[in-house]
Parts: sequence; C-alpha cells; structure tokens
Amino acid sequence: MKKVTFVCSGNTCRSPMAEGLYKKYLQDKKINNIEVKSAGVSAFAGDMPSSEAVTVCKERGVDISSHRSSRLNFEDLNTTDLFVCMTSSHADVLHSLDKFNTVTLSVPDPYSRGVEEYRKCADLIEKGFDALTDVLLELPEISMMAEEDISEVAALEKECFSIPWSENALREELSNPTARFFVLKQNGKLLGYIGANNVANEVYITNIAVFPQYRNKGYGEKLINYLTFQSTVENADFVTLEVRKSNTKAIRLYEKCGFELKGERKNFYSNPTEDAYIYTLE
Repeated sequence: MKKVTFVCSGNTCRSPMAEGLYKKYLQDKKINNIEVKSAGVSAFAGDMPSSEAVTVCKERGVDISSHRSSRLNFEDLNTTDLFVCMTSSHADVLHSLDKFNTVTLSVPDPYSRGVEEYRKCADLIEKGFDALTDVLLELPEISMMAEEDISEVAALEKECFSIPWSENALREELSNPTARFFVLKQNGKLLGYIGANNVANEVYITNIAVFPQYRNKGYGEKLINYLTFQSTVENADFVTLEVRKSNTKAIRLYEKCGFELKGERKNFYSNPTEDAYIYTLE
C-alpha cells in the first residue's frame, strides 16, 4: 500500500478538497493500493472544512463535510511515501524536517475569496492527478517479509555482509513472534530490507541492507523510519543496533534518523575483527 498526504496550511480548504477528490479519482480508476490523507503544517486539530470547500466538492460528487483538520504528525512523517504540497512554502517546511519526498502543485490559498476561487483550486488540484498517480505507482513499497522474498533477501545478504544470513535463518524469522522483518520493493523487485526483534518492548535491529545500485536514494532511511514508527505503535522503549566503527556512511545514516552513540562492543565483528558502536533511539 502506498500513502500520499496532501499538505496545506490549516487543513480546512485545499488539502481536504484534494484528499476527497483524489479518493474519488482512485475509486473511479479502480486503483486500490494507494492510501490518501491530508494534513496542515499549522492546523488546529478538529476544525471543520470551509463551507466553500464542502460546496465545491459536493458539486463534483464528493462529500467532505465530515472531515476534521489535523496537523502533520509523527505518523505522517514516517509512513507517507509522497507529500503533495499546495505551495512551495509547505514543501519548505517538510524539507526543514529532512523530508524531500515532495511534489508541489502551486495552488493558491482561496480562503475568504469566494466559491469561484475554490473551483479554480479544485481544477488545479485535479489537473495533477494523472501524473501524481503515475509517480505513486512507481514508488517503492514496504511490506512484511514473506516466503517469496527469502531468496532475494539471502542474495542481498551475500552481497553486503562477510557473514550473511542463510535462507534457512531468514525463513525461521517468518514464524518468530518477536521478528519484525520488512522488505522494500519496486514493481516486485527487492531493493532492500530491514530486520529486527522486539523482545519485551526492546527492539534490536539485526539486519539492514540495500543493493548497491539502489543506494543514496534515501531507501535506508525510509526502512529505518518505518521500523521506528512500527516500534512506536508497539510502545517500544527503544530501538538499538550495532555498527562497525569503520562504517561511517551507516553511522551518518543512523545519526540522521535520531540514533545516539551509547557504547561500544570490543571485537564484536569478525572477518575482519572489529569493534562495534552501539547506537540507540529512545
């Protein structure tokens, strides 16, 4: 399932219109693997949509009268595949939070400018739906690791690690109640994966890897943020991992995702022997 979040300021005019109209668009196109939400960068929770927004959507066969505004939150930031911003200023807010998976529609704020301005906004929003859908359908998608993924994940392990997990070891995790293994795929092809175990609300990351040809695209960060969100949903106390001291790229990634250096393990790694840093996210 892909997730798109439409973003404006107060989440009472443009973004709820976009949410409602795009849901209808997807229904008409019989596309059922895209989740749609809207939020505001400065919204007050619980506000009703503007009467003009309700009117214009109703004219187009969409009822948004039950919508209530919400501000961008932790879940949105870590589970959204693509943010569709009404203006560049909304995109700037997301960029300041290190979220660059954005597109901008350049839809001006119609607030207090009359119903005709809302109609113009709706036209601009709907005009971008075809291209938006093409982008969304091509985006990578995260899902639970399944039997069909085992051989590709094992191949990724062999390519990335001196002591890789075997297919049998990976397969055992499918029936392990503490296991949290997720794969990132695009059009059915594996790009990367992350594995962890949640033991008594303490989450230990055991594996994270991305094929070399797909690196430097933010996929590692996407996998970590997804696992972090899932751990938060499960009320975990912390997420932790070990990393080779020499793996500076991985260390920068973990620090970018909020992990902090908490300790060391002497001679933790073999082939070659090397100490490990312990990084933890409370």
